[in-house]
Amino acid sequence: MRPILIQFGEIALPSYGVMLVISFIFAILYVKKAAKKLDLPWIILENLAFYLMVGVIIGGRILYVVFHWTQYENDLLGIIRIWEGGMMFFGGLIGALLAGIIYLRKEKAPVLKITDTIAPAIALGTFFTRIGCFLNGCCFGKPSTLPWAIRFPSHCVAGSSLVSQYSLHPTQLYSAVFGLALFFFLNRKLFKPHRTGIVFALYLIFSGAFRFGVDFIRYYENMANLWINQVIAIAIVGIGIIVYTKASQAKH
Repeated sequence: MRPILIQFGEIALPSYGVMLVISFIFAILYVKKAAKKLDLPWIILENLAFYLMVGVIIGGRILYVVFHWTQYENDLLGIIRIWEGGMMFFGGLIGALLAGIIYLRKEKAPVLKITDTIAPAIALGTFFTRIGCFLNGCCFGKPSTLPWAIRFPSHCVAGSSLVSQYSLHPTQLYSAVFGLALFFFLNRKLFKPHRTGIVFALYLIFSGAFRFGVDFIRYYENMANLWINQVIAIAIVGIGIIVYTKASQAKH
């Protein structure tokens, strides 16, 4: 594990923060290229990228802090130190969707067409950020005897947990591989004839279903957090099914 990716004297670049930045850069580059092919206004997407970034950071951080309040109740300034890690996927997703939809409606832009375009980019972002989680040693799994299970060192979150004496499921890597596979699938779907909203709906369905499943082998000190995450995952799958059904029934 490498929570600090690079250090220059007193200046340290945390792995999670670096991977988060990289995820935004690749997502923006992808959407810019896709927008050109799909004849979408880049200026709107460029502004949207900013709102999505803010939504991801604020939403992901808020939900993480709520679920880990004891970690911050005596260190309130720690709440804003996001570069140290500590984001929740669903919080980031919800925050990004809310910020994005509000902005797109304000601009009277085609919401579903644009969400179709950015769905593969979100999946690609999952790949990079989960690599960041792995390097940081957070979001780890339960004890496992599988040959690829990992014994995390003591200087990371997993290594200081209650299960630190065991080899654990590298659930961060499972999620990273899933994100990359979903990116390629959605990217292919995007550039083939499809009804508007289908690509975004597939993103919601697959990402929600994967998260529901992987949470069974992810470690939670507080089981209530597991159930809350799985309820959110089911809700996201449900929303995805609704969007898919309406998109399939819509007239061309």
